[in-house]
Amino acid sequence: MTQKEDLLHTFSKVYGQLSDLAAALIFSLNPFLEVKGVECALDIKKVYEASLLLKKKAEEFLNQKILDEQIQKEDFAAYLTHVRHDLRNVVNVINGYGEMILEEMQNEKLQGFRDQFVEILAKVAQILALIDQIKLQEHKAIHPSPAISFDLKQESQEFSSFKEKISILIIDDNLESCEILKRYLKNIGYSNTQTAHNGALGLALLEKQPIDLILLDIDMPEMNGIEVLEHLKDEIIHQKLMVLMISAADTLENTIECIKLGAEDFLPKPFNSDLLRVRIGSCVEKRWFIRNEKKYHDQLKSEKLRYEGLMRAVFPSVIVEQLARTGTVKPANYANVAIVFADVVSFTAYCDSHEPNEVLHHLQDFAEMCESVAIEHHVQKIKTIGDSFLGSSGMLIHRDNPVLDCLMYADNLLKNSAKLSSQWQLRVGIHFGSVIGGIVGHRQYQFDIWGDVVNTAARIQTQAEPNRICLSHQAWQKVRDLCMCRSLGLRTIRGKAPLEIFEYVSDKRPNV
Repeated sequence: MTQKEDLLHTFSKVYGQLSDLAAALIFSLNPFLEVKGVECALDIKKVYEASLLLKKKAEEFLNQKILDEQIQKEDFAAYLTHVRHDLRNVVNVINGYGEMILEEMQNEKLQGFRDQFVEILAKVAQILALIDQIKLQEHKAIHPSPAISFDLKQESQEFSSFKEKISILIIDDNLESCEILKRYLKNIGYSNTQTAHNGALGLALLEKQPIDLILLDIDMPEMNGIEVLEHLKDEIIHQKLMVLMISAADTLENTIECIKLGAEDFLPKPFNSDLLRVRIGSCVEKRWFIRNEKKYHDQLKSEKLRYEGLMRAVFPSVIVEQLARTGTVKPANYANVAIVFADVVSFTAYCDSHEPNEVLHHLQDFAEMCESVAIEHHVQKIKTIGDSFLGSSGMLIHRDNPVLDCLMYADNLLKNSAKLSSQWQLRVGIHFGSVIGGIVGHRQYQFDIWGDVVNTAARIQTQAEPNRICLSHQAWQKVRDLCMCRSLGLRTIRGKAPLEIFEYVSDKRPNV
């Protein structure tokens, strides 16, 4: 007798039992077909028809002519798989409608049939168990060698290193089960394993060190597996760890509850070693992707912070926030703005008599000093123009007295400039009014301001003596009660009618 013939002889017995069970199921359903006027009558008819189809398919396998044809085919295993697939589909119809019928039998009219129908569903469970037995025998017959490969992927060196470091905790009160799992894990490449013999000990160990994957039993003293899952639900939701259930308590209720609480899967004991390997491999791959995703997000966050830092070095903070929020900055008209313009005296002559490196070094010191003093006095740096500094107050952030901010900034600027090694002298001009602000350019663009107030502030600066501050009449009006200023009279300003210019003398405010 050939292997195929021997296999067919074995399966003929099993499918004969299956046909007998289907016949018993049909017989049990007959009384229910007589029930009229109930909502589930149509469902009962569908269960009956599916039972007839189940018996027919089981008998088809026992048809000698059909079997002889299949024996001659090359892929006999595929035929067996196809038969089993069709049987399970039919049983799924019977079981699905059967459970719905059982729910509808709660009413008084069908209450007497309920116990009988429970027995029918028990036969369906027997049929499913028999089909699973067919699957097991088929697997053993067609795959006599246990060497089945379930490679996760072509492992990179980085993934292999990650896999070796994966920490696995086995929580099971059965010492032998723990030892079997531990040895099995070591054989498939996971040596970083620990054991705990009840749920409470497992949770205590988790508090001391991070764990990537837990293999968890259900029935244990002190704290069972479901209670452990309830304690770990937050960690599971936030992907801090993963749990795979391995338990002999494989009731449908337990399986559903564990999956609801976040378990990756539920494997019954005794576990199938190949299936367990695949499930653990899947969990490890998921941990790998989670780790890489976190690493990627951390990198993105770092890049975002670096980008924002560069943006804030180029643009005012308010503009950066607007860019982040809307992706653009619309040009706007800003009223009640004070503009301050500071310029180094005789800078051109200084450049002619000093080395470029020295000039650049002193310019860097000057620019840093201007920026730090500006922050102190709520002045927004707009830009440096060669040896000049342009700033504003009251434009992007409301200030009660923008001119006073700029005046105190300028006064402090002169004092700090005297302390620099360059000992440069400065001229400062301040004006008050409205400006237009916006971003220009597509490459190396910048936030800039325009308008008569900007130009006038720059030209007022030219009227100041070295290390002195000059203000327009509009600017002086804003600080006349706060500061001592003296009028320099009308001065001719390029492109303007004669303007009255004021020179700052001192601060009138007490304790300032």
